[in-house]
Amino acid sequence: MAANTDERATIARLTDEVVPALIERLANSDLGELEVRQEGWRVRLRRATNGGSSAGPALPPAPHKPAAVAHAADQQPPRREPVRGQVKSPAVGYFTLRDGVAAGSKVRSNDIVGFVDVLGVRQEVVSPADGVLKSIEVESGQAVEFGQVIGRVEANV
Repeated sequence: MAANTDERATIARLTDEVVPALIERLANSDLGELEVRQEGWRVRLRRATNGGSSAGPALPPAPHKPAAVAHAADQQPPRREPVRGQVKSPAVGYFTLRDGVAAGSKVRSNDIVGFVDVLGVRQEVVSPADGVLKSIEVESGQAVEFGQVIGRVEANV
């Protein structure tokens, strides 16, 4: 009986607190989907597509970002950057740079560069290699996708 009461309390908290907070964050971002997993439960929200086959009220579409247009003759082939120097987001959420870390900082492999906040649960963003943090691609407070490049580390030679 106690387990059933705990389950009902968890569902009530999800319904009253977590889901409305997720809907608000998704509506105020340009993300297409937001998923949170914690303590055995998972909540996933997805923006309605033009087909409109999602349950519940449709969220406003993400703002369109026009792509740059160039003629083939004007384009240079994209420069391939080694993946091992990319600092990537471990989750979908909001990025916060760790205090004391900035472009030009020396980092070691697995040093914490920042955090991705998923409804108050912080996921560590770590350096993939020893070197210098050459750039930070996103700002603190910006919504990020899973696997999105957050920064770039130039490995020690």
